[in-house]
Amino acid sequence: MGPLCVTNAGRPLKSAGPRQRALLAALLVRTRQPVGLTGLVEAMWGECPPNSAVANVHTYVSRLRRDLAEIGLRDLLVTDGGGYRLLVEPDQLDSHVFQAAAEEARTTLASGDTVKAVAVWEDAWTTWRGDPLEDVPCAGWLEAEKVRLEQTAAAAREDFADARLAVGQYSTLIPELAALVRQLPLREGLWQRLMLAQHRAGRRAEALETYHALREVLVDALGVEPCGPVQELHQVILSGEPAEADHSVRPMQLPPDIDDFTGRAAETAELCGLLIRPSRSAVAAITGKAGVGKTALAIRVAHEVGEHFAGGQLYVRLGGAGSAPQEPATVLANLLVAFGVHPHAVPEDFEARAALYRSQLAARPVLIVLDDVTSMAQVRPLLPGSAGSAVLVTSRVQLVGARTVHLDVLGPQDSVRLLSSIAGPARMSAEPDATAAVARYCGNLPLALRIAASRLARRGQWTVGRLADRLADEGTRLNELRIDDLEARASLAWSYEGLDEVQQRAFRLLGLLDVPDFPAWVVAALLEVDLSAAEDIIDGLADVHLVELAGTDPAGQGRYRFHDLLRVFARERANAVESPADRTAALRRAFGAWLDRAVRAEAGLPCRFLKVQLTPGRPPTAEGLPADPLVWLDAERDALVAVVDQALALEMTALACDLACALTTLFDLRSHYDLWRHTHELALAAAVATGARRSRAILHQGLGALAFYRDRYGEASEHFEQARGIFAEIGEIRGHAYSNLGLGSVHLYHGKHDEAAAELGQARAAFGRCADASGEAFALQALSIVHRNRGNLEAAAECLDRALTTFRGLGSRYGQACALFSLGLHHQARGDREPTERALVEAVELFRAASCPRDEALALHVLAATCAAHGDADRASQLMAQSLTVFSPEDESVGKACSLYSLGWVAHRNQRLDEAAACFDEASRLFERLSMPLHNARALSALNDLGLSLPGR
Repeated sequence: MGPLCVTNAGRPLKSAGPRQRALLAALLVRTRQPVGLTGLVEAMWGECPPNSAVANVHTYVSRLRRDLAEIGLRDLLVTDGGGYRLLVEPDQLDSHVFQAAAEEARTTLASGDTVKAVAVWEDAWTTWRGDPLEDVPCAGWLEAEKVRLEQTAAAAREDFADARLAVGQYSTLIPELAALVRQLPLREGLWQRLMLAQHRAGRRAEALETYHALREVLVDALGVEPCGPVQELHQVILSGEPAEADHSVRPMQLPPDIDDFTGRAAETAELCGLLIRPSRSAVAAITGKAGVGKTALAIRVAHEVGEHFAGGQLYVRLGGAGSAPQEPATVLANLLVAFGVHPHAVPEDFEARAALYRSQLAARPVLIVLDDVTSMAQVRPLLPGSAGSAVLVTSRVQLVGARTVHLDVLGPQDSVRLLSSIAGPARMSAEPDATAAVARYCGNLPLALRIAASRLARRGQWTVGRLADRLADEGTRLNELRIDDLEARASLAWSYEGLDEVQQRAFRLLGLLDVPDFPAWVVAALLEVDLSAAEDIIDGLADVHLVELAGTDPAGQGRYRFHDLLRVFARERANAVESPADRTAALRRAFGAWLDRAVRAEAGLPCRFLKVQLTPGRPPTAEGLPADPLVWLDAERDALVAVVDQALALEMTALACDLACALTTLFDLRSHYDLWRHTHELALAAAVATGARRSRAILHQGLGALAFYRDRYGEASEHFEQARGIFAEIGEIRGHAYSNLGLGSVHLYHGKHDEAAAELGQARAAFGRCADASGEAFALQALSIVHRNRGNLEAAAECLDRALTTFRGLGSRYGQACALFSLGLHHQARGDREPTERALVEAVELFRAASCPRDEALALHVLAATCAAHGDADRASQLMAQSLTVFSPEDESVGKACSLYSLGWVAHRNQRLDEAAACFDEASRLFERLSMPLHNARALSALNDLGLSLPGR
């Protein structure tokens, strides 16, 4: 194939004369076959050989053997009978290599893989270095062999052109075919393919001109018209009909389905329904955080609906989570090649590329899976322009313009199923608690679960409990979650590395928080930016699913949270990047913001009568608190409690103590007694350890109030005594007065009227000295009870009148309600029904307005008891039932238990015995849970004394 050339290990055969080249060519053409002397003579001299021809052949053979030996091919030329044979293997001869490659290319094209066919043809043509036997003088049968090789080459040129036409390589094919028809003007197949390439390339006029040129050649040379296929193509071109390309290429690029795919039935059904709509092109998206199983679901869905797309399936990983996502232009080129378009035929212009891609899709229904998309801008150029095809997208960011299915972590049961499917159900069922712990430590994240299960599967000697123990440590958890090419940390890092510097720092610092969720203003405090900037930052993190929008709380704040493993990763990055001082400073800013807002919100709540007000020593800086401070505190409750715990762990004792104290009113109003005790006891221990005396006193006062409300009067006295002693030491008159008020109230409930009067008198005087009008009014109210219990109703009335006047002057609805409640009891003691009911009704309304459900319920059931005592059983029942509506079904407060107890008595008096028994029983269970044994004993006693019974009692 070209000039005659023999090489061995890079050593070429030296040049020889024309007759010796003809000898070598004849032996090569019939390689491994014996060629007789007569045949060699014909090939070398034709019909007129010299008389010495045979002798000359022997001479040339001797020289050839010597030349071959010089390059290491001593035994290549052998004598065989009356002639000679060259021992060359087929794969050592270029013509045989070309023929084998040509056959492979033809077979590949016939199978539909046009791209590979073109590639095989291109490799084949690398062996073709020129015209066959280009520098060999041929005669006789060797001349006929040369013609055969030339015809073989021409046929190969036509078949190669067919492959290139199939992939759309028109622009490069046209000039090559134009040159070939000039070399081989009577080869109609080459002319036909040139016309077809011109027509498909949109060069109709050139195609018609080519036809006329062919006709002129044939008529002039042979006196004949072009063959039938050429004339048919000519008619198609004349009609203007588009030339149909070969769409036999059917890309099938989907990765294999995942055998242990678990759960996601609802999401799978929804996505399948979206993708197989016949009326229009469908675009569906799967979004979610790193490792949540977006790709696995996409592949499962694509396999489910694949049969609906006869044109094939394309799969492209766009690299959105990495640092260098693929450009749409590159993706378009790859997709066009997948459709069979040759790389050289892919347009350079982006718009032309997109148009050709849409044309390919218009001719066939195709499912396109675009995995790991960074934005809709990356997707839009890859969308079909017509109905029939569908696109399934996965992304870690929110996408606008696609029907989106958001993917969250697996449920606990599906998490266990995934672990079992990989590590084996027997191991999981043998250790159910440890299995649940592994799933929990993995955050039910499919990637983490898959890694954990794979580690168990590989380590048959491990128990599930051992893996759970290794995962329990947050500091090393991500180190445990890696195996082979799967690593939870790397998956999470891709999303993190795609953030800008400010977003990365926000992510790191937020990861330091131990709170269950947080609003956007926390980012403002952490980064020292304004609220608008903070909202943009946190929304950016939510868009890529590094944090989750947990919803909008009752205060109207958007709340965000971390997935467990993302929080572990964020904290890991913070510890690696931020200095200890910077981490502490950021947390102090965030905790301070929570404290400032809590103090401001608490200032808007009803002033409780045993509450010592905080003076944190810093001006509040919070902005935009909601109109209802109690709603805000309710929304932030869990976060605020977590801040107390974390601040104490970080030895921010003063801040933690202040925040615990600021939560007292919330805990009191909502009966969150366990949280009250938890925060105060932890804070008190820290205050004692650090010598923070005022914090100790306020916390003792708060714990005393808690014990008082829970009827633990001995415990309450101890705390009030401790608080009073410390307030005396530091010379704080107001705090001392509140401790006196607490002790006086305990004595009052114990019936120790003299001791109560003394404590309350001291409290009143101290409040007067420090100009605390509210405290003095509460002391007067308590003194009125002492006077009433002693029978001195005039003195009681005077105290109540002064207290009520003060509270009204202060605008304190809660204070007025307390005084009116006592006034109602005062009138009840006098036997005046109407004033009693009037005062109690007004007290109920004010308690409700002040958001004090426990006190409202207490006033209602006292009012109900008054009605019952005067024979108005119906109204008493209505009022008692109303008292219960104050509480939610989940409420387990003292007020609800007391209301149920009172309602039981009212129901009994009305002969509704089953209802009475149920009320006493529920009251008893609540008192028991609230650790109030005396009240529980009364409820049980009522059941027994009245002869009521319930199953299980």
